[in-house]
Amino acid sequence: MQKIRYTIFFFILLLSFSCKKNEEKTELADVYGKKLYLEDIQDIIPGSISKEDSLMILRNKVNLWIRKQTLLNRAELNLNEEQKDIDYIVEEYKESLLIEKYKQEYIKQNLDTNITEIEIEKYYNDYPESFILNNDIVKAYYFKFKTEKNTADFRQYFLSEDTSEVKQMIKIAENKAEDFIDFTDKWIDLSVISNLLPVSLNSAEIIVNQNKRIQTRDKDYVYFVLFTDSRLKGEKMPLEFAKNKIKVILLNKRKTNLINNLESKIYNNAVKNGRIKIYVE
Repeated sequence: MQKIRYTIFFFILLLSFSCKKNEEKTELADVYGKKLYLEDIQDIIPGSISKEDSLMILRNKVNLWIRKQTLLNRAELNLNEEQKDIDYIVEEYKESLLIEKYKQEYIKQNLDTNITEIEIEKYYNDYPESFILNNDIVKAYYFKFKTEKNTADFRQYFLSEDTSEVKQMIKIAENKAEDFIDFTDKWIDLSVISNLLPVSLNSAEIIVNQNKRIQTRDKDYVYFVLFTDSRLKGEKMPLEFAKNKIKVILLNKRKTNLINNLESKIYNNAVKNGRIKIYVE
């Protein structure tokens, strides 16, 4: 049985004269004998909005409270006493939360985040099976020209086998190209290049066999890609590509060791100071 009783006139007066003290509470709703009063929720209503908006917020809050109380009543009727005893669960959660918060604070204050190149290279060499590529990765130059642009001079350098002419190719692209991206300073997934083209690229190995160059077009643009390096799926990652992954692994290992040492230190101190008594043998 649900009973909702809004006293609009009193509510408006309460908003207008918020400093006035009332001896009796204003009942807004009654669900299975549990009552909701205006005084319990009036703080959620901003004082700067219109009376109509205030009343809408009030009604929404009351409806949410009613739904919650009906569900709570059903839960109380259908759960046995053991199931309703959540004090233990709450206490366990609180303890776990406090411990985790302390650990994170301790890590923040004590973790050495400096990972040397020697440490990275050692881990890379010690665990080669952890650094197998799941996708083809490449380094490349990407160019996009409008179809009406004359790209004859650019093509001359693009097709040249003389690597010293790459600078000339880039210079022309910087002046004429609609888009130019230099991907040669870091390894990227082949799909990054593929997503920039009107055709799909499935294999870096095929591209390498095609002289490391791609030319394609759509209605509006002409695209050029010059690949400078590649590694294939199933091969070992280049160290440069694996560095970030290794740093995360090494930092996580340090965190684990730091916490294990902390736990042992705290335990040993408690034993030494006679704070631990064990009565089960």
